[in-house]
Amino acid sequence: MNIIHITDEKELLRRLRDGDEPAFKTLYEHYAPRLAARLIQLLRSEELAEDVLQDLFIKIWEIRLTINPELSFGALLYKIAANLSKNVYRRSVYDQLMRKQINPDEGHNPIETSHDQSEAKELLQAALSKLTPRQREVYVMAKIDGLSYQEISKRLNISTSAINHHIQEANKQLRNILKRNHIYILAVLIPIFFEK
Repeated sequence: MNIIHITDEKELLRRLRDGDEPAFKTLYEHYAPRLAARLIQLLRSEELAEDVLQDLFIKIWEIRLTINPELSFGALLYKIAANLSKNVYRRSVYDQLMRKQINPDEGHNPIETSHDQSEAKELLQAALSKLTPRQREVYVMAKIDGLSYQEISKRLNISTSAINHHIQEANKQLRNILKRNHIYILAVLIPIFFEK
């Protein structure tokens, strides 16, 4: 990993504020490996760590105009990473609690489970069909096929911030659609829907 001197980093941050993508890439390449290692320790999942890392640098790009080159950029990155990790952890705990609430008896009837899964699949398919074609495409690639934002970006030739926007909009719409059908946790349905 290359070392960036403080004066060089300040210059990179000034360039980043001006929308300079090579400066952004240099900062990413410098900080990403250390952040990824820390996120894997915190989240105990490489996949979650990769998602948080992508979200972190998308956030950095979005707030670049507010970044003060005189303040510690590393501290800013770690603060945002910690907040994003807490959100991921809270969602994970919430999802587990809801799974237990929805299915408290692990010794359930397999025929009933199969019927419930079939209904859930149909409902999720109907909800996905309400999204715009691009939202559905991006959402399925990211959340179901498990592709990274970079992989989706290459395949669809769109920016990672556009991917993030599509996923956020899809999440909002899916939540609203599923709430109307009295199903509140999309995260429970997606694994069921795509089980082989």
